[in-house]
Amino acid sequence: MLTLSESEVRTVKAWAEKAETSPFPQEHAVVSRLKKNVSSRSMMFSKKELEVILYWAEQETKAYSVGESFLLEQEAELIAKIESNLND
Repeated sequence: MLTLSESEVRTVKAWAEKAETSPFPQEHAVVSRLKKNVSSRSMMFSKKELEVILYWAEQETKAYSVGESFLLEQEAELIAKIESNLND
């Protein structure tokens, strides 16, 4: 389990926007939880949910990143935080 801050939740919500059209139930479950968090307050996520979020991050950031130096600092830090948690 990993708790994400309000600003990190807002970033995840931005990554999740395209996931609403996904055919995968795992993605819809995470999108549903995010929608219930109207104020974007901090949230705790399971490793399975973090895998979905990391997938969204990769899909969203691959369009403009050739290397990590092109990621927004907040995005790069969040991705590193998620990857670190998944590798524990």
